[in-house]
Amino acid sequence: ADEPTTALDVTIQAQILEIMKRLKSEFDSAMIMISHDLGVVAEVADRVAVMYAGDIVETGTVEQVFVNPRHPYTVGLIGSLPDIEQRGKSRLKPIHGLMPDSMELPSGCSFHPRCPHVMGLCSAAKPQMYQVGTGHQSRCYLHDNKDGTDG
Repeated sequence: ADEPTTALDVTIQAQILEIMKRLKSEFDSAMIMISHDLGVVAEVADRVAVMYAGDIVETGTVEQVFVNPRHPYTVGLIGSLPDIEQRGKSRLKPIHGLMPDSMELPSGCSFHPRCPHVMGLCSAAKPQMYQVGTGHQSRCYLHDNKDGTDG
């Protein structure tokens, strides 16, 4: 389902999500949902794949990705969400810079022009997916742990 609840009011949205969850359970099937609404993702998904500029940059369970994000883009994405406990006390934290032109993506990691942890290698070659936990992967050189530790 591609953005199944876009432009729906909250009541209808909740009903649609409940139907989707029921059908998934009833038929014991998988469901792929594409959404920018992280609340919907947290509500419905078991596993999450975060994409940036057409590449999957992080995968894991909802808890792994939302509670312990490991790719700098995912960290920024989760960090940019409003925090109800901080309402009025702090400003939203944007991800600095602009999305790249999809017709002229940067070399290497697409996120490197915006990344707070950018290294020389980031613009030279696209990183592979690194294991950062059981069933949790991140496409970032920060996790290239040749010495056996997680960077």
